[in-house]
Amino acid sequence: MQVIIHTNSNGGVSVTVPTGEISIQAVKEKDTPEGSIIVDDSTLPQGSDAQFFDAWELSGSTVSVNFEKAKAIKLAQFNSKAVEEAQKRQLNTLAGLENTPDNATWSASLTAGRASIASATTTAELVAI
Repeated sequence: MQVIIHTNSNGGVSVTVPTGEISIQAVKEKDTPEGSIIVDDSTLPQGSDAQFFDAWELSGSTVSVNFEKAKAIKLAQFNSKAVEEAQKRQLNTLAGLENTPDNATWSASLTAGRASIASATTTAELVAI
């Protein structure tokens, strides 16, 4: 299947998927900015790379993952989950319930997770964290 891609105002990649009601060329001319291109969707990042859409960048007609952006996205997701867990742990403490794992073990797991993100070399490694 063919899609239309272009660099968006955030520096990422926008993908337009035509519905088939009008030709892809007509969609490109009507709905996308100058400089957009038509590519086969199989040329877009696949697998674990596809999970980091907000880190995609367009160079010529090639879309690739900016790995530093992917790491920042993963770290933000990781930290968001850590905050949620910290809130649950705080409620448990206030209610007199035991937190499992204990605070030292939980804190060590956060440090290890952040270190794993920092040392990752592929998007597959990031997804696994």
